[in-house]
Amino acid sequence: MNGGTRWVLRAGQVVLVLLVAWGIYRAVTGAGDFEWRALTMWRPSPGPLLLSLTLLIGVYIAHALLWRRVMIDLRVARPPVHTTLRVYFLAGLGRYIPGKVWQLAGLAILAGKSGLPAGGAAASALLGQFAFLATGFLFLAVLLPEWNGGPAARVAGVLLVAAAGGLWVIAATPGGQRIREWARTRFGENVAAAIDLAERIRGWDTILWGVWYGLTWVLTGIAFSLFVSSFVPGAGEHARQLAGSVAASYLVGYLVLFAPAGIGVREGAMASLLAAVPSVPLSAAVTVAVASRIWFTLAELAPLLVLPLLSRGAAASDGPPEAVGSSENRGQGGTG
Repeated sequence: MNGGTRWVLRAGQVVLVLLVAWGIYRAVTGAGDFEWRALTMWRPSPGPLLLSLTLLIGVYIAHALLWRRVMIDLRVARPPVHTTLRVYFLAGLGRYIPGKVWQLAGLAILAGKSGLPAGGAAASALLGQFAFLATGFLFLAVLLPEWNGGPAARVAGVLLVAAAGGLWVIAATPGGQRIREWARTRFGENVAAAIDLAERIRGWDTILWGVWYGLTWVLTGIAFSLFVSSFVPGAGEHARQLAGSVAASYLVGYLVLFAPAGIGVREGAMASLLAAVPSVPLSAAVTVAVASRIWFTLAELAPLLVLPLLSRGAAASDGPPEAVGSSENRGQGGTG
């Protein structure tokens, strides 16, 4: 891609983000019961706010440790916990660059500089993201009352089974071998190495990944319910809708490629969903949606702020990343 084309794409992304922001503005200001000055009346209570932020930070740390778990299960490496956190959260800053590839590319570069196999580390992160998104859709299907939870959950379950079957076809069949050879020719050795890594996936491991990532969605829903309740006392009575709102808005923001970190898109979806919650006025929904961007960002940055303090002890206790061989005990669960 030449420089001119790259700038055209960036300009297009900016225009799309501005159009989305304008649409949100028009939708909000067009509501008859909305007044901008009403935004100033919603101020959070410190206790629930700090508790929600602490829980969300725990969710992000769990995601980093789950990435480490995936690397161990796939026999890529067993990195020290400090290295895992540093690489994961530094690479996470790449999500604020338009295009979802930058976070993964940054993770591969940082992993390689830390002594980890770059391709295997990136492939493990990609598999982790797939598990996170898949369980997120299942979580959302169960939670949102408007979606008629039972049938939606069954559809999501079928899609998960189909996705797992697709991975098995790629990893363990002659047709899958041809797909891997085509990928090696078409996309180069890095992508082919990631696909080849699928041969190491075991069914029990995928179940454990799904369980742990599903648990992080539950914790995110609880954290968000506390966050909204800090602004709107009594909103926790509708915890199911609040958890569904944060899951839906997060997934929408993640899947919209033109918006860095889903900015604007996530907040617009969240405000619309929260406004449908009986105890949340429209002005509160907008306030919470905007404040949630700060909430999420603080939770992403907090581990980076404490890593320098941990590095002193890590320098003495953490060795270099260990290679994980096929003879290692491979039935472990958990995130540590």
